[in-house]
Amino acid sequence: MKLKRLYSFKSNNQIWRILISDTDKLLIETRNVNSKEVMFTCKEIFSGKSIFENLQLEEKFWIGIEGFYNDVIIFHKFAKPDMPGHKEIIAFDSSTQNVLWKNEKLTFQFVFNNKVYSYIQLFDSREFFSLDLFTGELIEQFGEDYQKINELKKQAENNYPYKDYLFPLKYDATANGNIKKIIETLLSNIDIVGDVEYNVYNNLLLTNFYSKTNEENLMNKFYAIELNTGKEVFSTILNSNSNAFVPDSFFVYKSLLLMLKEKNELLIYNLSEDN
Repeated sequence: MKLKRLYSFKSNNQIWRILISDTDKLLIETRNVNSKEVMFTCKEIFSGKSIFENLQLEEKFWIGIEGFYNDVIIFHKFAKPDMPGHKEIIAFDSSTQNVLWKNEKLTFQFVFNNKVYSYIQLFDSREFFSLDLFTGELIEQFGEDYQKINELKKQAENNYPYKDYLFPLKYDATANGNIKKIIETLLSNIDIVGDVEYNVYNNLLLTNFYSKTNEENLMNKFYAIELNTGKEVFSTILNSNSNAFVPDSFFVYKSLLLMLKEKNELLIYNLSEDN
């Protein structure tokens, strides 16, 4: 098996968040905490074709992503700067780059069957609503029926395509024989810091770990190794000068390997055996 590099995305700012829509669109959020600006880039994930780049909304920094559904990006503002609480719902059409609708009174909860479930915070409870994903029109009021909302949220979670994703696992000595043998060989005579992460895609062992380069700095290196032969197929340094261990430097979506490099570059490789 070979790894084929499809494309990469590099920014002058830090990559803050990566989302993939149910229509195979890749959304990348980048932030500059010094200039207090946030920008969004959207691509067709398999081709790398740009849909939009460095998009900014009216609010330049205190805004974030709730989710990406059916080509509609749901944004939120923050109740207070530097605080995690969310407020408002902004529905944005990724295809036309137009805001479809806004609701300044409601706060987002989840999306299910093209309905946006949201709430108003009362003194000691919440009042729940559902809105049309594409128009923002009110569909249903649930009052304070937490039980109904929790049932719908569970259905939404069960409907999520987790099978399309492969996230890193934490390595330990109970791992499969070949996995253990390969990783232990890689780690021999290396001063590891933090967890060793890995997963297996078909016959490929994907793994990365941090090692000391000197007393203060760490290096994060990624490997792809054939599980049955132990042959190294690919390796790269994801971070050459880090001051701390940071988990989740890579993940797999369908047949694509995505790796975060130096905090500001996203590498996309094809893992398909048809390369």
